[in-house]
Amino acid sequence: MSWAICLISPPMVVPNLAEAGCSEMFAGLQQILQPADPGLQQILQPEPAGYQIMLAESQHRVEQEEKLLETLLASNIAAAILLSVEHSTTVRQWLKNASIPVMEMGAIRSDPIDMNIGIDNVAAMYELTEMLIQRGYQNIGLLCANQEQWIFQQHLHGWYKAMLRHHMSPNRVINAALPPNFSTGASQLPEFLLAWPELDALVCVSDELACGALYECQRRRIKVPDDLAVVGFGDSDVSRVCQPPLTTMAVPHRKIGSEAGRALLERLNQGNWSDRKSIASSLCMRESC
Repeated sequence: MSWAICLISPPMVVPNLAEAGCSEMFAGLQQILQPADPGLQQILQPEPAGYQIMLAESQHRVEQEEKLLETLLASNIAAAILLSVEHSTTVRQWLKNASIPVMEMGAIRSDPIDMNIGIDNVAAMYELTEMLIQRGYQNIGLLCANQEQWIFQQHLHGWYKAMLRHHMSPNRVINAALPPNFSTGASQLPEFLLAWPELDALVCVSDELACGALYECQRRRIKVPDDLAVVGFGDSDVSRVCQPPLTTMAVPHRKIGSEAGRALLERLNQGNWSDRKSIASSLCMRESC
């Protein structure tokens, strides 16, 4: 068996806000599997882990991912780590048959290949929506954009659960076939206001979408939160510096990475670890609602 652990990742070559979470998870993983400080290594792991992390980028293409995995499995890697993206049936079957630990990190899945650490997107979206309802908002909308279908379904499940619990309409939803960025947030707010002029709060599945909506509010002289509350998801850097500062759901990306590293070492060294572990997200209350 090789002393290499492979992280199969979406593109991370060009840093941007949407990939900040991936970078944080990778940093948490490195802290456990490849600590730079020898003293820290002794604290985190009594015996040196001795593993090298290989980063393989799939470019979100099925053929590329399958070719990469075939090459990596032939090199007899010790374990595989997958980020929270969808994988082909072929890739999933190869990994199930590979007799190595497989860690999916980022979000809790209903059907993990093997090990799984991340946040519960259903619970997180429920908490975010419930908070707005408890603060008195009655006409709430949900803005989604391009993301993994299974993550979209989790967000939608949490949204429906909160809205229906209070007998409120869950139908103010736009799922734009566009990137979850500033431009999409700005362009979709007018669509919401046209379809539902009564809108008094908007939940966005990323901070970038939410900040784009905030910019459009400023352009239209819509007062936030007096006329419209806006909340995001992720607690990225931009959520702290936009005006007004954005209420958002914080995702502990670095902790997810470090917990995944510890779980992998436990499986590799001792052969035991539970299949799934949920890491709690947390509300960051700021001035946008």
